[in-house]
Amino acid sequence: MKQFSATIRGNYPLSTGFFELEFTWDKAAPLPEPGRFFTVRVSDNTIPLLRRPFAFSAFDGNEGTASMIFQKRGHGTGLLSAKHKGDTLDIIGPLGQPFPMPDKGKKALLVAGGIGLGPIAFLAQTLRKEKIPVSMVFGCRTASLIPSGDSLAASGTVICTDDGSRGFKGTAGDYLKSIERSVGSGTVVYACGPQPMLKTCHEFAGRRGCACFVSVEQIMACGVGACMGCAVKSAGGGYKRACTEGPVFNSRELQW
Repeated sequence: MKQFSATIRGNYPLSTGFFELEFTWDKAAPLPEPGRFFTVRVSDNTIPLLRRPFAFSAFDGNEGTASMIFQKRGHGTGLLSAKHKGDTLDIIGPLGQPFPMPDKGKKALLVAGGIGLGPIAFLAQTLRKEKIPVSMVFGCRTASLIPSGDSLAASGTVICTDDGSRGFKGTAGDYLKSIERSVGSGTVVYACGPQPMLKTCHEFAGRRGCACFVSVEQIMACGVGACMGCAVKSAGGGYKRACTEGPVFNSRELQW
């Protein structure tokens, strides 16, 4: 973990309300990994007071740049969406636990919903570099929310829309049910998105005898494990902190 000032290399609209922001990564900081995150101070003013957490969507070691995909939702992300090339960001990262790599001989089934696309796209990029077979599913409400750019450019990505305006009609979970018989224990499921989708992935993996790793979307305050504001219920009782024990968990660790 390191705090540093990063320079924005680009801030690109991807779809309705979604952006991808690329920024320089400090050479002295640990390298980003899929599933890990960082926090940003979005303004020099006291509003918003708290830093904002974001998952990495890409990292280019040759260029020394990292990226994130975010949705314009409130004041903080509104300020980020207005940032320009050359502006600076106060970054702390990388934080949290990454997605584990699958065991040798395993295949990977990646499932992303909405803003969960960022870390899943980064994971797909990493797995493909390691020559690990990857299948990817992305779900959103309607076609206007499907990102442009490289995040879904890989061949074979299945796109699901709730209203059927593009690709498979239904949720990502609905699509998983349609292919369930073709997935066996040689597949590892990775997921990031809304909690109902993560629960569906957990149950799907359980029925098929697959390992399943999920990245939870939690509101965070400190990002370093001090405040307990991002706690999630543990399957064994008690709580786990998304910012330190997570945000990536084996789905069997969590109470659904």
